[in-house]
Amino acid sequence: MTIDPMDPVVGEKGRLALVEHVAVTSPIRRRQRWWWIGVGVFAGVGLIGGVGATAAGSLIEPGADIVTGYGNPVTGTYTGSHTIELGGTPDSATSIMVELTCLSGGIVYLPDGTGTICPDLGAGMTSRTPLTLSAEQDSLEVRTSDPTVGFHAHIIYTGMTPTEWAVNENSDTYGATNTRGEPDLISVMTTEGRLGYIYADQLSEASGRTAAKDFTSPAAALAWQEEREGTAAMIAIYESDGQTVIGEFEAGRW
Repeated sequence: MTIDPMDPVVGEKGRLALVEHVAVTSPIRRRQRWWWIGVGVFAGVGLIGGVGATAAGSLIEPGADIVTGYGNPVTGTYTGSHTIELGGTPDSATSIMVELTCLSGGIVYLPDGTGTICPDLGAGMTSRTPLTLSAEQDSLEVRTSDPTVGFHAHIIYTGMTPTEWAVNENSDTYGATNTRGEPDLISVMTTEGRLGYIYADQLSEASGRTAAKDFTSPAAALAWQEEREGTAAMIAIYESDGQTVIGEFEAGRW
């Protein structure tokens, strides 16, 4: 019998799913102290969508998608998994922006595989995720880790215009993460509202994303987390030059 090598993309998703599985079955202890300006969710860290509003005066980071909303938003409060009807799709819409607000502890999953982890004391935490529309899509399936998980959804049809990352004098790209990937230096926002940048490779190492590539079972992922229990992974925050340190970023807390 011949066994084909695992597709690297599938393998990566599988390994990250192990981390997600552990997060579902073990207590959630992390508290968000910083925001990424980017898309998606990884290992319990809340992310702000890598998008910029079209309103004048709004901050648009390099690499962020400029988003235009179409029609009226669909809003509602839900408990447990739910299929949310979106109504007819506007002709110019190519995506939807999904804003989820935690009402209780648990995990809320979206169809693209991302999940918003709501700490037990995390009511009110909000994440925004852009999703590409599939052909004739007029609803959104949202799943939860438990039937008792509550969340508020605010969904609107959108169109996106991509922007390019900026490049500093060291030839490092910097700006917002987006659906096309991540720059060398990722935009982060402190709770005080100060903008800075962290190195993507340092973030991957500190947050466990690099280690997750070698996980082969939920037990391996859990062991990795237990080794770091009670610790926080801190990495430097820089100006856009990637050299001037202006603070520290909490990449993970166990």
